[in-house]
Amino acid sequence: KNIMAISVDKVYKTVLSILNKESRGFLTPDEFERIGSQVQLDILDQNFYDYNKAVVKAAAGRAVEDYGNIPEKIQHKIDPFFAQADITLTNGIGTLPTDVYKTINISITNKTIQLEKVNKSKLSYLLSSPLTKPTTSFPVYYQRATDIIVEPALSDGSWTLGNLLIEYIKTPVDVNWNHTVSETTGALTATDPMTDFTLHESDRVQLILGILKYAGLVIEDPAVIQAASGEETKLIQLEQ
Repeated sequence: KNIMAISVDKVYKTVLSILNKESRGFLTPDEFERIGSQVQLDILDQNFYDYNKAVVKAAAGRAVEDYGNIPEKIQHKIDPFFAQADITLTNGIGTLPTDVYKTINISITNKTIQLEKVNKSKLSYLLSSPLTKPTTSFPVYYQRATDIIVEPALSDGSWTLGNLLIEYIKTPVDVNWNHTVSETTGALTATDPMTDFTLHESDRVQLILGILKYAGLVIEDPAVIQAASGEETKLIQLEQ
């Protein structure tokens, strides 16, 4: 299994153990999978926010090297979600991979030219002047739903460098606690293959607390939400 992953089986059993210990009810596998997948996405999004905050602190002269290098530590959390893929252009239009969560960079496949991202509202301004008009040496793109539009359209005869390469952070795959139900006892048994959380081990506590907070809504128990939120607040304060 991926060493940069957290066992979905262990997390589910931990959550059930906490809920049962407090006599708070039961969370079904389906409910757990939906909640767990959402919390994983929440944590990824929070890691981007934390990374930006840490980089600002480092730029202000508050950086610490080696084991105290916070931006590098957070970057390691995001790295498992890194992916890249080719994009084929047709008349300047290319389709993004279906699992794009955040685009990092788009370039010519051999990385000799990088495309600059622009807002569509500013494109007419760029095209209006020979000084700012995009060229095959300095192309730009904007995103439209699941596509990118490249200017110039790169269909010019001088354009011979081929497809584009997108480097991006992918949307986490939904977790799956693959289980069977006994026809005689109704007992649940987990079986491989299971889909684990694509998260760094250091996010385990935050993951469990996040699931418990959502679980409190599912089983309609405010005490679970309050307790999990309190522990989550303590965790955030320790990290500041």
